Amino acid sequence: MARTFMRRWFSGGPDDDPAAIGAYNAMTTAFLQTDRLLAEIEDGIAASHDTDPTRDVVGRWTPVREQHAQATSRYLELQRPEPESPYASAAVYEDCTRRLEQVSAEMTAFRERFGEKLARARAARQIAAEAVRQARAAADRAVAELDRPESLPFLQYPSVIAAVDVLAAQVRRLDTVTDSADRQESATAVTDAAAAVHAALAAAPGRTGEAQNAVRSIATRISAVATRAEQLEPARSALLREFSAACSNDLVDNDRVAADAAAAADREVQAARGEITAGHPESALAHCGKARDHLRAADDAVDAVTDRLRSLREIRANPAAVADRVRFRLRDAQQLAMQRDLVGEWGSVLDAQVDRIDRACAALDGVHPDYWTYTTDLEAIDSFIGGVVDRMRGRV
Repeated sequence: MARTFMRRWFSGGPDDDPAAIGAYNAMTTAFLQTDRLLAEIEDGIAASHDTDPTRDVVGRWTPVREQHAQATSRYLELQRPEPESPYASAAVYEDCTRRLEQVSAEMTAFRERFGEKLARARAARQIAAEAVRQARAAADRAVAELDRPESLPFLQYPSVIAAVDVLAAQVRRLDTVTDSADRQESATAVTDAAAAVHAALAAAPGRTGEAQNAVRSIATRISAVATRAEQLEPARSALLREFSAACSNDLVDNDRVAADAAAAADREVQAARGEITAGHPESALAHCGKARDHLRAADDAVDAVTDRLRSLREIRANPAAVADRVRFRLRDAQQLAMQRDLVGEWGSVLDAQVDRIDRACAALDGVHPDYWTYTTDLEAIDSFIGGVVDRMRGRV
């Protein structure tokens, strides 16, 4: 009696409705097919999103994914809570199966259309993942190198500290990026930073010798600068004797500038020697770098005087040659203005340079010609003409 009641209430049991059982099994098979397709495509979609979130393939997948979600929701509604639960009618299962098969066809078409793009995205993600793996391994090796007892004396070297700081920063960045391209770029940066740590540790034992050699070299240069500075007085005397004072007024203090720079370089060398004694060769090298800067300033101060004397003598020997070069440059510019039909825009500007050249040449008249003002004025005119030419050619 109870069995008859149950049949009537649930429209039959599993043993009494073979069509419903078959339809249910077909529905399950269709669902499993869509589930396999979903797993395959979603992996490629995730990879494509990682490599390029703006790709069209990601947007085109969304409606297909929504169709699958709706069909899956209906399938889950028709699942029996327990194996002994009754089946629905075959028609109900068949309707869900048609939905699932339609979605399966849409997913298959999507895979065939975009399969190559998805495969490339998966490959790019795998490449990025391998680069990340290698980068982390490289970072681990660098840390292990830092932990070796042999590295202990060099851990406070600025070069080692800087390399370690860069490595730590690059590893932190690698931990935050998600885009495949960014991950690969970041992984490369980590690998390079790890290599820099190894390089810093490898170079550290030789820093003391490097610093000692630098100190000796700079000490030699200081002596050479002092020797060259001895030429300043004869050169200054020649300038004042042969040319007007205006030609070298800006060089009056160059002997003091050279001497001060050489003294500053010597102080840096002394500081470098102290750092070497204290076991800080990289600090010594920093002082050596400052000493070289001072020496360059001393050399420049000496060269400015000797070069000025040589230049003024060349100009005095043929002053017209300087003006002729500028006039030639001006004629070329005027011809360019005519060729490009730019006379209306630049003609008067270029014509005005003729007067500027004439005024510069007139400055040589008199008992004490100012050759330096003459040449600097002409250089300024030449530079101005060059700027006009650049504008006419569209370079500016």
